[in-house]
Amino acid sequence: MSSPISFDTVGQKYLDFVVTKVIPIKEINCDLVELVHTPTGAEVLHLANDDPENMFCLSFRTIPKTSNGVAHILEHLVLCGSKKFPLKDPFFSMTHRSLNTFMNAFTGADFTCYPAASQLPKDFYNLLDVYLDAVFKPNLAYLSFLQEGHRLDFTDPSNLDSPLEFKGVVFNEMKGALSSATARLSEAMSSVLFPTLTYGINSGGDPKEIPQLTHEDLRHFHEEFYHPSRCLFFFYGNMPLAGHLDFITKNALVNSRKKDPLSLLPREKRFTAPKKVEMSYPIGQDESEEKKTIFGLGWLTTHILEQKELLALTILDIILMDTDAALLKLPLLKSGLCTQVTSSLDGEISEVPYILVFKGCEKGNVEQLEEIVLKVLKEIKEAGIPWNLIESAIHQLEFHRTEITGNHAPYGLSLYFRSALMKQHGASAEDGLLIHSLFNTLREELEKNPNLLLDVMEKHLIGNQHRATVIMTPDKGLAAAELENEKAVLKQIQEKLTPEEKQTIAKQAKDLAAYQEKEEDVDILPSVSLSDVPKKSQVFPLTKEKVGILDVFSHPCFTNQIVYAELVFPLPKIAQEDLYLLRLLTLLMPQMGCGGRSYVENLEYIQAHTGGIDTILNFTHKVDHAEAFTPSFLIRGKSLSRKTDKLFPLLKEMVTSIDLTDKERIKELLAKHYTGLEMSINQNALKYAINLSASGLDIGSSIANSLYGLEYFWKIKELASNFDTKVDWLIEKLQTLQNQITGLKGAHLILASDQEKYADLKAKGFYGLDQLPEKSFTSWDHSSYQLIKAGSQGRTISSPVAFTSMMFKTLNYTHPDMPALAVVAPLFDNLILHPKLREQGGAYGGGASCNSLTGKFYFFAYRDPNIASSLNAFDEAVQSILSGDFEDSDLEEAKFEIVQGMDSPVAPGSRASVSYDWMIQGKTPEIRQSFRDRLLALTKEDVQNAVQTHILPKMSTATTVVFASKELFEQENQVLAKNGRTVLPVESV
Repeated sequence: MSSPISFDTVGQKYLDFVVTKVIPIKEINCDLVELVHTPTGAEVLHLANDDPENMFCLSFRTIPKTSNGVAHILEHLVLCGSKKFPLKDPFFSMTHRSLNTFMNAFTGADFTCYPAASQLPKDFYNLLDVYLDAVFKPNLAYLSFLQEGHRLDFTDPSNLDSPLEFKGVVFNEMKGALSSATARLSEAMSSVLFPTLTYGINSGGDPKEIPQLTHEDLRHFHEEFYHPSRCLFFFYGNMPLAGHLDFITKNALVNSRKKDPLSLLPREKRFTAPKKVEMSYPIGQDESEEKKTIFGLGWLTTHILEQKELLALTILDIILMDTDAALLKLPLLKSGLCTQVTSSLDGEISEVPYILVFKGCEKGNVEQLEEIVLKVLKEIKEAGIPWNLIESAIHQLEFHRTEITGNHAPYGLSLYFRSALMKQHGASAEDGLLIHSLFNTLREELEKNPNLLLDVMEKHLIGNQHRATVIMTPDKGLAAAELENEKAVLKQIQEKLTPEEKQTIAKQAKDLAAYQEKEEDVDILPSVSLSDVPKKSQVFPLTKEKVGILDVFSHPCFTNQIVYAELVFPLPKIAQEDLYLLRLLTLLMPQMGCGGRSYVENLEYIQAHTGGIDTILNFTHKVDHAEAFTPSFLIRGKSLSRKTDKLFPLLKEMVTSIDLTDKERIKELLAKHYTGLEMSINQNALKYAINLSASGLDIGSSIANSLYGLEYFWKIKELASNFDTKVDWLIEKLQTLQNQITGLKGAHLILASDQEKYADLKAKGFYGLDQLPEKSFTSWDHSSYQLIKAGSQGRTISSPVAFTSMMFKTLNYTHPDMPALAVVAPLFDNLILHPKLREQGGAYGGGASCNSLTGKFYFFAYRDPNIASSLNAFDEAVQSILSGDFEDSDLEEAKFEIVQGMDSPVAPGSRASVSYDWMIQGKTPEIRQSFRDRLLALTKEDVQNAVQTHILPKMSTATTVVFASKELFEQENQVLAKNGRTVLPVESV
């Protein structure tokens, strides 16, 4: 076998490619290579390293001109069948014919990208084959356009005089997205700051404008922007670049003509004076309007090509706004005129907006808050920025660019966003990847010009007239008014319909239904087989040793000079009525004073020396008893290796010296927390529905609802509303709880680092953690908690689409039938729920989920315009599997999906923690391997028997919880009653 080709010289040629750049980037252990395909001008960006999770991303610049959602709908449509794979949804089919670790597509403000990752070369190229054909040779079928984009339909298909309605997956997705006040504010701010550029329109689509998009418009958009010569082919991982070039040449570039490159966007014409816009957003009829105004204050700053200024702005943002102790954020919060203020600096688009978002305000306070911002900025300029704050900010950037991420998405994807988007704007890709050399250059610049950051602040903030204020006030009637406006538009359309046009709409609905139900031969898609599935489960060896009072568990691995530490204490018995305070305490602790430092000094200390400190609660369930769990309290931190002498003493101080006596700070944090909870109910509606539907099933789920569900929200609302009368009681409670849960006997320390660093830390006794004082405690007792029953119900929110959870109990992880139940969930999804909920029903998402550790099974749907038909689909899924209406190949694909989750790569910094959790759960390598073996050996009969025995009997008594608008409940409860189903009793949130 010949050795792999080395691409290491600029000007080097391979096939029709020419190497244009070669840069070793040691900070992230990668080699960057850029190439150009001479015949077409297509560009390739390759980041080579030893990561086995290889990723590709096909990236296009896409520049929509209106908010009709063309780029977003096209992103959906190209994945609905292509020339080589003429299926209605090859993308969805590939998710379960593959061992991919990631598959997705994203629509940005000025780009659309298609990433996928796998650890198997065969699988990698299978995915690349499907993606290449999808983006370059899509069918863009009209019926798919009606399904994914928008369409008209009659509310009663049998009556062509019944009212019209809009349908479509993206249409409903964006309805759900814009039910969030924050999302509306973001879109409005972009619209004001960018009056002439594409960033001023909603690239996802505005539901009011989506119906204006035609199928022809969409096809033209694809022709303009999706061309091989205009694609950036991004690759990451340990597979040889030559193989990638061979593959894209054969499957995308051969015989492709050259198209002129797209011009870079012009620069936005600058304002001569700031602008102000007032709008409203919907809230529920039962909600208070007090302190519900939110507003944005934004500037348009530098161009992405001006990398030095962008880096300076990034540093400046950290100094001004990164923590509650930051130079600008501190006085804003102390003003009492808002409960939350956050900042964003979007460095992924051609010109960079810097935006402050204020929440928990009264409308009359907006002007005063603006004045405070400008006043404080001028005071900072006059006084200068302390060097230690500059160093802290540089340290934060250095840490986060050094860290190897990858638990929720491939590490390669984060590097794509840091490099490829810059390249597409004409900047240098390596500027987003370099770490130490970049910051060394910045330090040199600051030594030459100590006022560099102040000059940037004057130019882009203080003296910048391209500034906008967008004020959004709550409106209880807006949701109903928007619904009425939509109905009025539909009525106007209907009044103009000819009999022939009515027949056309009815025929389209029938044709689409037939298309959606059409049987297809998915075997034309490439696939891996069970023989490709690794037979062994992942194992991260965990070493245990006693160091002082600690049991230390470590997993040595390459972490790129970062140390990850978790200090774990067993959780003692806590009174049931205090559970919500326990979660509140974990949110407060990292934000309070500590080690003799005030909270401001402590936040600055954390910023200067760590990558973050966190305190969390963990309820680890047992493999042989789903209702049993081991509760623990964790103090978690991470730092660069050179900073561990600060990290570990800080962990000790978190145990011994947290200051919970600062009333003003607690009031500030509580108000901030409550505002965050209240403003995010719509975004988190599915999570609330899941927690509430599970809460009456067992003690563990009841506790979870007390900590993370509606019950917690109500308690925090009551506490925030009556803080002044309860503050002394609250402080006493918090101090008692903090004393109860820290420094207890049986503490564990979990570490991820390289072996050399571990030995150094051990020799130093982990800077005093080995000598922590120990306290006895009363063990947690599950039997002392009362189970609060929760029935099926509806909860009203200001969202025009629904979020549904239908939940019941199942089995333990070690039960022989649990692997079958795990496989049933993707079978339900693939065969029934995806076509019924998404394709036919228009929901943005839905499916089934089996939590094999907690012994819960649930069906769900989100951003769903239906309730009744979705509940029917849940029943239909069960009956379909019971009747044997599936093939062995369907079962094999479902097994692939479960294995994907089991074998998903774990980032180096998380491996010790994951292995520790397995140990506490009782998931020994033998037990996990047994689960895997049973899973891979499952037969069709095993699955049917599991559904018959463990799911069917539970369907009639399952708890169903739905969050939706009052109007949708009224509509859908009529359908439920008509169909003989139980009507959901409805209450407000």
